[in-house]
Amino acid sequence: MATASSTVARILEQSGLSKSALAARSGVSRSMIDNYLKGTTQPSLAQATRLAEAAGLELEVTVRRRRRTVPEQFLAVLEFGDLFPRKPPRELPNLGPIWRDVARRAAGPRLADA
Repeated sequence: MATASSTVARILEQSGLSKSALAARSGVSRSMIDNYLKGTTQPSLAQATRLAEAAGLELEVTVRRRRRTVPEQFLAVLEFGDLFPRKPPRELPNLGPIWRDVARRAAGPRLADA
């Protein structure tokens, strides 16, 4: 994630301007630009946009959902579970004959049976 100071530093780097030249073009004082770069002061979005436009750049802001991280406790539980042997899967019973019998009973008597 870009910080305000790294954004201002990037504006300076990409523009090729000095701090004084950027200050003169943007109307933002040189001392304020220094404060932004040190991280002692954060520029507003309007101020950062003003600096970018004065440098001939366009500031782009993206908003998206934050990725959810898995809590460490959950990972610890998963790792703990790996210490125990897994049970082999049980064989499933053959239900075919039972379903055929149920279907036969539900169909009722056949003409040949009557």
